[in-house]
Amino acid sequence: MLREHRRQQILESAKKVFAAKGYHATGVADIIKDCGIARGTFYLYFGSKRNVFETILDAFLELLKERIPRIDETVGIEGIKKQIHDNVTGVLSAYAENPDMARILLNEAVGLDKEFDRKLWDFYKDFLGLIEDALVLGQEMGIVRPLDTRIIAASIHGSMQEVVRRVLHGRFDMDLDQVVEEILAYNIRALFVPELVEAWDRL
Repeated sequence: MLREHRRQQILESAKKVFAAKGYHATGVADIIKDCGIARGTFYLYFGSKRNVFETILDAFLELLKERIPRIDETVGIEGIKKQIHDNVTGVLSAYAENPDMARILLNEAVGLDKEFDRKLWDFYKDFLGLIEDALVLGQEMGIVRPLDTRIIAASIHGSMQEVVRRVLHGRFDMDLDQVVEEILAYNIRALFVPELVEAWDRL
């Protein structure tokens, strides 16, 4: 238990320092200083700064996966509406609950380190895959209109990033639920077949 607690301390310190200084400007010395441990202790848990970063990204992706469960198409339009609402809320709240993680993902520059770039792009590819899978499922269910799922998944991801950025900086004078409602109102009309939009509006 103590070992796992120490490992988690290192990860939390790394997130805080990465968010404040940026990945490339951060060294192991910065992480151990924030954590209050010796360099040797750090290397008992992680082999490098990159190893810590990869662990942080992997854990956050798993959290996002938990927040986007598969839609159950058997529950009717009202049930589907609630599930989609919960999924969007889950993703936004995951970023809101982890502001350091959000800043790392939104602010990191690529092009300085090939291995870093690869890990960051792998994260985005996996997250885009979650969105695309949801769109494909929606098409199979007959509720998402014909569209290129790759392009629209990238569009949704990009717009969500900008919303998260503005939420983090306090640019929206509304609570999270209002933000979710606006996102849904926009995307439902853009993505869903007309009959479903009409049924959605009647709820």
